[in-house]
Amino acid sequence: MKKAILLTAIVINIMVVSLFSETVDLNSFINLDISLKELSRSEPEFLDSIISSDKYIIVEGTISSITEIERSENNLILDIHIINGEWIGLEKVEVYKCIINVSGLFWEKRFPKRRPRELTDELVLVNDQIMVIGKVQDYVLDNSSLTAVVNAEHIRKNQ
Repeated sequence: MKKAILLTAIVINIMVVSLFSETVDLNSFINLDISLKELSRSEPEFLDSIISSDKYIIVEGTISSITEIERSENNLILDIHIINGEWIGLEKVEVYKCIINVSGLFWEKRFPKRRPRELTDELVLVNDQIMVIGKVQDYVLDNSSLTAVVNAEHIRKNQ
């Protein structure tokens, strides 16, 4: 519910801004220059600057794992590891990754405790390709490299 209210507030904000200006400057609240590739190659100072900018980012990748941090009647917290990559020449693959954090009961229907027999389009599962809108909230040291943690506001499954 909170996520839906926040997303609605963002849309209303865009509409109000567009009423008072000729064009909406998306760059004022979304950093369109940041991708999963940039997040993966980042130094602590760069990630700190993204966190302090308080802007949304959009990242795309494939879910490699979903870790349940908490699941109760009052809350749901998951860490979703997403990866993407590209070939460098013919012999090397560069892998990009980050952790997507989802928090709140709003996500329960998209990430059920048990996989249902009949799958629906709204379910998000391991190996699904997703697009995430969120804000970088932190970073962790993972296998001697920094991994950004993005707090998800919206997740869309790419078909």
